[in-house]
Amino acid sequence: MNSYWIDSVDKIEGKTIDKDYEADVCIIGAGITGLSTGYYLAKEGLKVIIIDKKGIGEKASGHTTAKITLQHNLIYDYLINSFDEEFARKYFEANDNAIKNIKEIIESEKIDCDFEYQPNFVYTENQDKVLKIQKEVDAINKLSR
Repeated sequence: MNSYWIDSVDKIEGKTIDKDYEADVCIIGAGITGLSTGYYLAKEGLKVIIIDKKGIGEKASGHTTAKITLQHNLIYDYLINSFDEEFARKYFEANDNAIKNIKEIIESEKIDCDFEYQPNFVYTENQDKVLKIQKEVDAINKLSR
């Protein structure tokens, strides 16, 4: 299966490592995690090199839906019941802060993209799952207060 995100953008060719380079930090992996880490370290004044066997974003990051969301399956009711409400709230807040952070980067770096907030939906065609979804809604409403 092809990836829209990989197939629809111009390739950014990196350099082959053909000599010695000097950096404060070398990050292995040019996916969203490696690039984000490199971005923040560079903002702190460190000299960063990012290397990857493949192209930029061509592995896990390139094969995602590219949505940015607080909702990762039915997770919040599970976290509340398996750990506690405070643990679930920290997970919720971390995801919420990540989305706000992405928006801040887009604004500060003047990135021309289609970022916008949209409603999130979880649905089922299986009547047996309706109660699970309702519990998830209740959990999110509790955590987002």
